[in-house]
Amino acid sequence: MNKKRISLFGVSLLLVATLAYGQYGSSAYPEYVTDAKSAVSSKMSYSYGANECKASEVKIDEWNLDCMPQNGQSPLRFSVYPASKAPYDVPTSFYLVAKNDEARNGAKVGLLTYLMINTAQDVQATKPENEKAPSI
Repeated sequence: MNKKRISLFGVSLLLVATLAYGQYGSSAYPEYVTDAKSAVSSKMSYSYGANECKASEVKIDEWNLDCMPQNGQSPLRFSVYPASKAPYDVPTSFYLVAKNDEARNGAKVGLLTYLMINTAQDVQATKPENEKAPSI
């Protein structure tokens, strides 16, 4: 009887630990990258329809985000940084830089404008002091 309780308790504890790891510890992306994927995909769907975004790490605190509209249009490519690296204040956990012309053009229309995507070329992801966000 005592061995059954111990075994049941051990199995229960293992199950809880496994579920907790699956929920919180196994993400392949930092939270800001997951947030960026979700936000860009959601806002792109307004102007471009269904799409798929894929992220890949470039280096620490820099990720590529490639979003392919399923209607055959060219992909939109972005660099994703944590908000702390933005050269201006952003209202999200991430900072986006448009990497191709499609992304630069897309950042100026539809719901993507709300993400404050930097459309300048050759952008450095550093935050100078006291710089204000660009007006939309």
